[in-house]
Amino acid sequence: MTANQTQTPLPTGNDIRLPWHLRLPAPLEQDFRFYSRNSAAGAASTALLMIILLLCAMLVESLVGPDILLQTWRPRLFTLMVTGGCLILSQQPRWRDWLQPALLTLAFTLSLSGIYLGVIIDHPLSWVFFLQTPLSVVMISTLFRLPLHSTVFSTVLMTAAMIGGLFMAPENTPFEHLTLTVLSLAFISMSLFGQYIYERLLRKHFLSEHVLYQHRDELHTANQVLESQATVDGMTGCINRRGMEARLNQLYHQLSQKSPDAPERINLLLFDIDFFKQYNDTYGHPAGDECLKKVSAVPLSMVQAEKDFAARYGGEEFVIVLTDSSFNDALVFAERMRNRVEQLGLPHSGSRVSQVVTISIGVACSDGGAENGGALLKQADEALYQAKGAGRNRVAMMNNQGMVEMLT
Repeated sequence: MTANQTQTPLPTGNDIRLPWHLRLPAPLEQDFRFYSRNSAAGAASTALLMIILLLCAMLVESLVGPDILLQTWRPRLFTLMVTGGCLILSQQPRWRDWLQPALLTLAFTLSLSGIYLGVIIDHPLSWVFFLQTPLSVVMISTLFRLPLHSTVFSTVLMTAAMIGGLFMAPENTPFEHLTLTVLSLAFISMSLFGQYIYERLLRKHFLSEHVLYQHRDELHTANQVLESQATVDGMTGCINRRGMEARLNQLYHQLSQKSPDAPERINLLLFDIDFFKQYNDTYGHPAGDECLKKVSAVPLSMVQAEKDFAARYGGEEFVIVLTDSSFNDALVFAERMRNRVEQLGLPHSGSRVSQVVTISIGVACSDGGAENGGALLKQADEALYQAKGAGRNRVAMMNNQGMVEMLT
């Protein structure tokens, strides 16, 4: 990097400005809902605290007066049932979609039951029931961390219902309703402001993770491209020698470790183009490159299994690795490949065995005792050497006794 160039740092998400209403574009907003749902699910387990508070409330009401408990036990029992349902939903991942609506139902149940009891119960302390509304707001905004927009909408409805209930209930002391309304509004406002700050930070964190995920995805794609460029031969499209050795060693490692995905055996076919030097001398190197492309296309089209591959070993030499095929199947594959290359009909006036391009093939199998990829390649190379010595344009194999035989 020169002195005139400035390095641009990667975006982190922290520099993204959020609108005051916190709404994101539609696809991101949907992703954020899934992101925040897990947060609500983790906090929903604290609904057990609600059960304890409700039981304590029923105990206090029984001490204040048995007649009050007779009026409150049904709303309390219904609220307990809704709370138990929320606890069940929070423990079942497949039901998480219903958890947030269930928590909102719990908040409305707690708030409306308090308003109802505050209106029908004639007692100097009946105003306490109205405090269940700000408690419900705290529950959904701070404890359960529900989305801000649904929290605000629900809060407006519950607050309006509470104010209406206050003016329907008898006033035991002067300015009692006004005092409760002002205190509740102040408490609710602080809770919503805290929820706004929390969700703003949560959305910033979500955006940062989203940007980081994009960076990782781009880096992974770039690494795949670089790996492909590093292990694929640019001319023929076959795996290059480096990639071939890495894959072959990996297959042998799986075979030696007897891992579940290990192949039954490894068959290796090594072939080269007969009299390729004479071909280059006769037709020129550009024609030689075209010849390599057309010949290599034959094994590439024949290799089908996921772990099998064709590689350019060097110059005009190629390697084909077949896994889970029997040795006889590998020999049939080799003979078909030799025949298809010959049927390409590429003119080769410099050949001493044919007027068209041909190949010689050596075949070896891991069942023959080769302890590693290098040893297996050496056996195939020995078979190829003898195939050339026997006249070329043929297939030779290394048998299990370490002897080379010609395929007839």
